[in-house]
Amino acid sequence: MVLMCTLGITPVWMAGQDAGANASAKPPEHFYKLNLTLEDVNDAGKVVNTRTYVATIDTGTGTREIRTGARVPIVTGDAGNSSVTQWQYIDVGVNFDVREVKEQGEKLGFNLTADVSSIASDDGKASSAGGHPVIRSNKWQSTVLIPIGKPTVVFSADDLDSKGKMQVEVTAVKVE
Repeated sequence: MVLMCTLGITPVWMAGQDAGANASAKPPEHFYKLNLTLEDVNDAGKVVNTRTYVATIDTGTGTREIRTGARVPIVTGDAGNSSVTQWQYIDVGVNFDVREVKEQGEKLGFNLTADVSSIASDDGKASSAGGHPVIRSNKWQSTVLIPIGKPTVVFSADDLDSKGKMQVEVTAVKVE
């Protein structure tokens, strides 16, 4: 008669695999409402224009994009005949890209790209160059870390025609 005994012992090589699997398990995803606010600030420090863009993001992988804008026709010339005009279309507007969203305690970290372009207004200040429109452009890209629930200015740039500036403020609110 042969007795078989089974012990509840996991071989060392298998125990290491189980521990590794648990250690590499991804943390659960959390969702956030992200408010991206573009502000024009005058030379006295007062916000004179605000545009807000809202998106829901998660702590998973991938890129979130916000695209707003217009294709503006610009006259580039004529073919020697006054009835034939040549046009080129320029994309202007606001683009945000949010990547690699991660929680860091009570803060949220992510890679943010902001690209803002517009045609200069006709207010008498460098609004055209030889009769052609001036395209304004601000582009920022950085990894940012912001406190959850608190508005935070993450980018800022001086206006070249005044003592004002343009800034991007971000607020992340956890979605329960």
